[in-house]
Amino acid sequence: MWYVTNLARFKSEREALDGLAAEADWLRPIGWRVDQSMRLVFDADICVGEREFPISLQYPAHFPHTPPSVLPRGDETRWSVHQFGPGGELCLEYRPDNWTSDIMGVQLVESAHRLLATENPASGIPQAVASAHRVSLGQSLRARYLRFVVTRELNGFLAGLTVGTKLTGHAVMLFRPEAIIYVVDKISRSETDVWTNEAVPASLSTETYERQVSILRIPNDAPVPSAANFEEFRIAVSEFGFSDDETFLVLVRDEQIHPFAVFKDSVYAVATVPPQVEAKRLDDGHQHLQSKLVGVVGCGSLGSKFATMLARSGVGRFYLVDDDVLLPDNLVRHDLDWRDVGTHKVNAVAQRLRHVNPAVDVTVRRTRMAGQEASEDAESVLSKLATCDLIVDATANSNVFNLLSAIAETAQKPMLWAEVFAGGVGGLIVRSRPNVEPSPQLARRAIENWFGERIDSPVRAARDYATGGEGAPLIADDADVAAIAAPAARLAIDTLLAREPSYFTHSAYAIGLGAGSVFSQAFETFPIGLGVAPVAQKQTLTTEEAGAELTAIVKLFQPQ
Repeated sequence: MWYVTNLARFKSEREALDGLAAEADWLRPIGWRVDQSMRLVFDADICVGEREFPISLQYPAHFPHTPPSVLPRGDETRWSVHQFGPGGELCLEYRPDNWTSDIMGVQLVESAHRLLATENPASGIPQAVASAHRVSLGQSLRARYLRFVVTRELNGFLAGLTVGTKLTGHAVMLFRPEAIIYVVDKISRSETDVWTNEAVPASLSTETYERQVSILRIPNDAPVPSAANFEEFRIAVSEFGFSDDETFLVLVRDEQIHPFAVFKDSVYAVATVPPQVEAKRLDDGHQHLQSKLVGVVGCGSLGSKFATMLARSGVGRFYLVDDDVLLPDNLVRHDLDWRDVGTHKVNAVAQRLRHVNPAVDVTVRRTRMAGQEASEDAESVLSKLATCDLIVDATANSNVFNLLSAIAETAQKPMLWAEVFAGGVGGLIVRSRPNVEPSPQLARRAIENWFGERIDSPVRAARDYATGGEGAPLIADDADVAAIAAPAARLAIDTLLAREPSYFTHSAYAIGLGAGSVFSQAFETFPIGLGVAPVAQKQTLTTEEAGAELTAIVKLFQPQ
C-alpha cells in the first residue's frame, strides 16, 4: 500500500491527474478507488471524436518503482494493435523496460490518449503508431495449444515443392500439459522414395503418438482457408483435392506454412513454430568430434551426465557399457528421469544421447565389467574398447579401473576417469595419454601418494550398487555430480581434439566443492603433478635366448 506509506507521492499523483482533467476536454474523470487487491485505481473516460474509451489507470503494489497499467474498463474488445489481446493492457510509451520512478501516472494517461487518437483520427483513416515493443516467440505461443514445429530441414524440403504437388507425411505428436507439438519426421514422395527429416531423432517415434499429414503447395494468389467455420473450411480444402478423411493438412503458399488440425466437426489453425536462423554455437574445432568414438564404462549419475555433455558438444560415436537398471532412488542425481525407471541404464542413456544429437551413433553392451560374465562376451567388450579414441571409466570401481587401464596401455589409447567424493566435498578428474603422462596405474599411484602426503584422503563410496552390497550409499547431490562431470567432459574434449597447447596444464585435478578432506572451501582446486611418461624399457634377448623361447612355444602346439 504505497499510497499509505508515501503520502507525498499519493498527493502529487492525484493533483497531476486532477490538473489534466481540468485542462483537457478529452479526459472525463470518474474517480478514485481501491480494488480487491488493495491497488489504487483511477477510472476515467478518454474521448476521441464521438467515441469514448473507458479506462482504468491501475497502480501496482510496488509503485513508483514499477509502472502503472492502463486497461479497458469493462470492455473486452480490442482497441489497438498495441494491446495485449482483447480487453488487455495497452502497450504505451512508458513500460517496464524504460520506466523510471520519476514518471507519473498522468503521463501514461496522456500516452494512451495519443495512441487512441492516432489510430482513430477524425478523418476516419487510421494511422500506424510505431512500436518499440517486440513480441517474442514464447509470448506469441502462450495461448496456442496446437503447435507445428518447422525445422530448417523441413522448411528447405517444402520450399522445393511445386504448385499442386501433394504428398503424405508422417508426424510424431509430443503431448505436454500446455501444448501438443507436431513434428514431421518423414514425407513420402512415392512408396519407395521417402524423405527423412534428419533433425528429428529416429528414436522419437518410439515414445510418442503418430499422425498422418497431408501436404500441398497451393498457388501464391490462392486464399488460405479460414478455420472460423468448419463447413466452409471443408468446402475450400476439397477444392484443393483434400478428402474428408484427411485430418491434418499442411498448406504451403509462397514461403508460408499453414497447418490445420481437424477433430470430428471442428477445425483448428495450428500455430507454426518457425525454423531457427542457423547460428553456430560451437567452434569449428568441435566438428572433428563427429568422427571420434568414446567408450564410456559406467552409465550411472556421473557417466550419464558426462556422456550427454559430450553428445551435445558434437561427439558422434559412443560405446556404452553398463549392466545396471535405473531405480527410483537413482533419480536424485542421475541424468535420466522416471520415464526410464526399470530399464537398463545403458539403453536409456543411449536413447537420451540420440534425443540430444540425432546424428549420434551409439552401441550399447549390457555387460558387467570385472563381473561374472561369459569370457567371450567380456573379451568382445574389451576388444571394442581398444578401438575407441578415448576410454572413460565412470565407475569408481578399482577392478574395472585395472581392466580398462590394461586395455588403454596395451592399445596405446588415452584413458580418462572421474570420481565424486562422498559428502559432497569434491571430486577428481584425471587423464592419461600414451607417451605423455604415466600409465593409468602409475598415475593412480601418484594421486594416492599425493593424498597420502596430506594425511586426509577423501571418503569413497563403500557400497557396490550393482549387487546391492553392504555399505552406505554415496552422499552427494546432483549439483555435486554435475560439478565434476562438467570439467571431466572438458578434459575429454581437449583430449579428443589433441589441442596443442592443451587447455589443461596438468592432467589430474582435485576439485573442491566444500570444506573437507584436503579442501578448505568450495571451488578450491589442486592440480596434481603426475610427472612424465617413463621411457619404456624393452627387454631384449640374445639370439640364442630368443631361439630357446620360440622352441618352447612350438612345443605347445605339438600333440602330447
